[in-house]
Amino acid sequence: MGISCRIRIKGKLDESWSARLGALSVTTLASSELVETVLEGDVPDQAALMGVLNTLGDLNLAVISLDTIERASSDRDQGSAE
Repeated sequence: MGISCRIRIKGKLDESWSARLGALSVTTLASSELVETVLEGDVPDQAALMGVLNTLGDLNLAVISLDTIERASSDRDQGSAE
């Protein structure tokens, strides 16, 4: 079972980075004052999550927040049956 997460970063990150960031979805949110990008999806483990964070650091992108997302119990049950 992986880690479901949502990472908010300051600035715009092109969707083409999705593959390099563990296939996380890339969504840009813009207001008159702030542009931020939200990366969301599953990473296999903490090492993969650190790889994503290191890549963001290499790109000089500031992480605003990192949240784990609770999965529904049916999702967990399906994963344990395999």
